[in-house]
Amino acid sequence: MYTLSGVSAGAGVGAAPSLTISKTKNTNSTDEIFAYDVETEIDRFNKKSSRFAQKLLQIVNPAKDSVRDLLGATAGFITSADNKIEILELIKRGCSASMAARTVLIENLDNFFKRETDIKNDKDEILSLLNEFIRTLEHSKADEIELPELKEDVILIARTISPAQLLSLETKFVKGVVLEEGRDSSHLGVVLRELNIPAVFGVFDATNIKSGTYVIVDSNAAVVIVEPPEDMTQGILRRQDSQLFQINDESLLNITLGAAVGAISPNDDVEKVTANGLGLLRSEFLFLSSMTEPTEEEMTQRFYQIFSKVKKNTPLTSRTFDFADDKKPLFTVITDDDGPLKGYGAGVGTALLKKEIRAMLRASVGQEITIVFPLITRISEKDYLFKLANDCQDELDAQKIPHGKMLISFMVETPAAVLLAPAFATNSAMMLLGTSSLAEYASAPCPADSAFTPVLAKMIAMAAKAAHEAGITLGIAGRFAARTELLPFFYKMGVSYLVTGTYNIQKVKGVVERLNLEHDIQPDFDIELYNKIVNCYTGAELSDILNSFSY
Repeated sequence: MYTLSGVSAGAGVGAAPSLTISKTKNTNSTDEIFAYDVETEIDRFNKKSSRFAQKLLQIVNPAKDSVRDLLGATAGFITSADNKIEILELIKRGCSASMAARTVLIENLDNFFKRETDIKNDKDEILSLLNEFIRTLEHSKADEIELPELKEDVILIARTISPAQLLSLETKFVKGVVLEEGRDSSHLGVVLRELNIPAVFGVFDATNIKSGTYVIVDSNAAVVIVEPPEDMTQGILRRQDSQLFQINDESLLNITLGAAVGAISPNDDVEKVTANGLGLLRSEFLFLSSMTEPTEEEMTQRFYQIFSKVKKNTPLTSRTFDFADDKKPLFTVITDDDGPLKGYGAGVGTALLKKEIRAMLRASVGQEITIVFPLITRISEKDYLFKLANDCQDELDAQKIPHGKMLISFMVETPAAVLLAPAFATNSAMMLLGTSSLAEYASAPCPADSAFTPVLAKMIAMAAKAAHEAGITLGIAGRFAARTELLPFFYKMGVSYLVTGTYNIQKVKGVVERLNLEHDIQPDFDIELYNKIVNCYTGAELSDILNSFSY
């Protein structure tokens, strides 16, 4: 027996034989010459060429117009229809994506410069960019993992996995996850907590554990116990059940508490997951493992399976697709090449958004649904999405297709959104603060701070003031929503809508019940507290302010 430590990414304990996923080929950085799976390589090229071109086009304020032209021309060359046809043809003949791209792009470069005479002097720079793109297509240790079909309980061990990869597995057999990398605040961590799968990240040399070795993952203690004695296993498993605060009187809940839901499969007990309503459905998690872009009909059916189980008088709030950061789906997402959503931070374009909004409206027939748009950073985006949602509703009316009653909301999860909050609040039903993302920005460029910092408090206070002045509902989501010691602060910022994971709902309800029994506090924006928060600069000052009214 021996023990490895790491960073807890959840709660609870899991025990099962390990399944270690690691690279089986050698780590040669260049492609080996052998037959690749054609569909996998085609998908690889389509996704990575689109993403690389987007990266070039999204580079902000290059120093010169000539640099902007160079980046745009390179992006266009990589994604041109003629080059794509040639590359895909080579892949179908057995080449890897990187080998095919290298062959076609380098071969066609001279003809490209004959057409683009204005940038022919930038040949070296463009060649460097092309080589950088080709390297993204090469098979590396990070993406050589092959996910198996699970048929029995396992502890999954890997260097790293994405949310899409995890959700492509039969997760009911995953009793724990151990990773050599990963952040507890990542989207994978969120998914694991929603699925109640214990996980420990940052475990040094975890992939040296041989498959089949019996392992305990203790998220409560952030340790991994390898080959434990039977009596220890049983003892730890018996102690894992945690005490939950039970709510006895729903009338004491003077704020709306809803569940943040994302990783829910068709086989899950939907009524159990939605027992407290849908505080926020993170819709992208339903489709990350889809191999092809879901159709409107597929999305309507999937949403209806969930929406129809939501009880009356509980929230029904659904966020549109957010493919930012590590939430890349297995299918290729087409984004807008121009218009207000060009460079949209959620990584999704008009065509797919329109299908999704229509699907949400159709699936919520007979109900009131709040549709939330994430990662808005510009007024033009807000106005465009607002119009898009209303156009979808008008189209359904014209087609005489029944649908739910729509309210529109926006997430505030970036500094830009905080500063633009007064404008975002206009015509919105609710302002929902994403505290996980705000905490990341508050700490940047350093890793996100787990503490409640003055910068984060200021951003919450500024957005809260905008919501108060607009007279709209203020909601809190993300990892700080479950920090029960912050509930008095949230009340005094006027928060009346709180979203947290299903695993935290009962705990938060219990604290809300106790606060209202003992102190009868009400959500109400406190301008005096706001002024104190915006004028405090140290953790000690913030702590004094929060302690002055803690209950």
